[in-house]
Amino acid sequence: MIKLLALLTMLIDHIGVILLKEIIIFRLIGRLAMPLYAYCIARGFYFSKQHGTLKKYISNILALTLISEIPYCLIVQYPAINIGFTWLSAITILFVLESNMDRPKKYLVAWFIVVFAYGLDRIISFDYGVYGVITAVAMYYLMVKQESPVMMFIVSISLWIFYILFMNISFEQIYAVFAVLFIVLLNPFDDVIKVPKRVYYWFYPLHMMILLFIGRMLPK
Repeated sequence: MIKLLALLTMLIDHIGVILLKEIIIFRLIGRLAMPLYAYCIARGFYFSKQHGTLKKYISNILALTLISEIPYCLIVQYPAINIGFTWLSAITILFVLESNMDRPKKYLVAWFIVVFAYGLDRIISFDYGVYGVITAVAMYYLMVKQESPVMMFIVSISLWIFYILFMNISFEQIYAVFAVLFIVLLNPFDDVIKVPKRVYYWFYPLHMMILLFIGRMLPK
């Protein structure tokens, strides 16, 4: 159910971006999508690592990123990198932190990736940037490996305050913190409605292309 909610909130958000820009409620609901996806990515990393399918998981995210790049650029209307790169950055950090590497070296490499992602975001924007990367990493350690929703809520608020003060992020992003509540409420029922993996991967590029097509067909 969490995957389904992530898909639906992302769809609502992108309807607001492409078709109904004047209706702000679509964008406010859409603020839930990124942290919900961050949780799904963190959980996907955890289980693929447990089952020895991490390489396949990473290759699927990489394929998703490459396929989605053109429709994403058409939506934002400038050269940018879609959120798949954000998730790949988070997965790389998690891979390093969960490896057998010496602890100081782990943290050094992880911070290097964060700094690299931040620097790249200054050159060519990628969706949610370091904010999304840190959210996915925090979801892994605070919501997947252990259940600490209160701490995750505090981290979410802290990230929002930091980025609203020092980075280019909208005030409305505060609504993203409520994703933690939905994760807690829906987790016991998460197996009631399952999203097939193919749907989960292909929905991102396909729904963007369909919305772009509808947007072109509508009268200006």
